[in-house]
Amino acid sequence: MSKNALRYPESAIQGGKFGTARVVGFAEREIERKTGNAPVAEPDDFDAVTLHEPIAKRTVAFTVEGEPVAKGRPRASRTDTGVRMRTPKKTKSYESKIRAAATAAMFGSIPFGRPVALTVSIYLPIPESWSKLRQTKAAQDLIRATNKPDTDNVVKAVKDAMNEIVYEDDSQVVDLVATKKYGREPRVEVEVMELDGEAA
Repeated sequence: MSKNALRYPESAIQGGKFGTARVVGFAEREIERKTGNAPVAEPDDFDAVTLHEPIAKRTVAFTVEGEPVAKGRPRASRTDTGVRMRTPKKTKSYESKIRAAATAAMFGSIPFGRPVALTVSIYLPIPESWSKLRQTKAAQDLIRATNKPDTDNVVKAVKDAMNEIVYEDDSQVVDLVATKKYGREPRVEVEVMELDGEAA
């Protein structure tokens, strides 16, 4: 089996400003070609032959700088026609930053249609009130980030914001890795990779 990969664009997108979020990301497309040595078959024998078509696999990665924000619960408000659920402004603002970063990183590509693996790396700000020694330990991951926001709520904001941009729907995420640490520069790093196999 031989594999040939084609990636584009060659250069990463860097330095774009979206509110307080700076995009440092790239989009790449990998073309994997599979070839086999199947014997030439007669028309009646096609049921026993597996034909391998080119498989396009893409990976996109980007960074949203700034303090990570958890997805807030919708709030109910009364209207003339009943009750309306509203997304908190802080959540809407942060998801807008994620969408802007994701859109730039996709570089005009259509959303992924296959199952995907998602990696989210969350870096929380180190409290300025801590001693220099304690801050250094936090930066080295010797002090774990067990405070708010919750990891799963930040991931939820990331997943929802990428709908119809990176993938068609976040239900396509079948493999998820999320970490939360302290960092000198608060940010969220995101990577989405298409996987082999059909969606069902």
